[in-house]
Amino acid sequence: MTFETEPVLDASLPTAQAPERLGFGAKLLNVFIDPRKTFENIGNGHEWIVLWLIIAAVALAGYYPIKDIVKATQIEQVEKQLANNPGVSAEQRQEIVDNMAENFENPVWMLLTPVFQLIAMLCVAGILLFIANIILGGNTNFLPMLNAYAWTGMLTIVGTIVVVPLVMAKGSMDVSLGLGVLTSEETDAFVKKVLTSFELFGLWQVWLSSVAVSVLGKASMGKSFAIVFTAWFVWVLVQGALATIGVNFGM
Repeated sequence: MTFETEPVLDASLPTAQAPERLGFGAKLLNVFIDPRKTFENIGNGHEWIVLWLIIAAVALAGYYPIKDIVKATQIEQVEKQLANNPGVSAEQRQEIVDNMAENFENPVWMLLTPVFQLIAMLCVAGILLFIANIILGGNTNFLPMLNAYAWTGMLTIVGTIVVVPLVMAKGSMDVSLGLGVLTSEETDAFVKKVLTSFELFGLWQVWLSSVAVSVLGKASMGKSFAIVFTAWFVWVLVQGALATIGVNFGM
């Protein structure tokens, strides 16, 4: 007769541990130093709302010190476009410019900025979800992806701290932290839009979005980055084409 005995576990052997749960502050810090940890702690909650409000608040806070510079830059761009349109009379051009100036002083337009940011956030999260699930074969949900993309928006904090003082010091919106330094007023609109899109914080957010897709979609980082970067570059080309015909949506 033989007796079966229960296997004895060696206490010295390592055991699987649950991922470390991070609080809000730790997630924020890791967005900049170890983003995988942040995205591994993404859930189905609604923290994207808090993140969206932070992004909106930082954007508005950064806008006010340079409002007059932004206003002058956009009016100048519109005046140049109108000057090349023989179908618009001088009176009509002046009326358009005056309306733009009034809109800049209208607080309603300021309050619409967070709405546009939210729409953009929802759209990009949907695209990233499509990449993760349909293209890369993952199985995540919209809320985790929305939360993850909202976390990438925390770059707005650093971007505002860096860019706003540069704009104020130069007195112009013609500030670039990337290939935009290679452009001038004579640069073709399409080329200028493409080059200025290759800037530090924009590319950083593309990379963070790739990490989010990799973690949530359980896909390789190489494939995730290649597809996310391609999607972003297609959008850049579309913007360049729109800039060529005098319409620039921005991103």
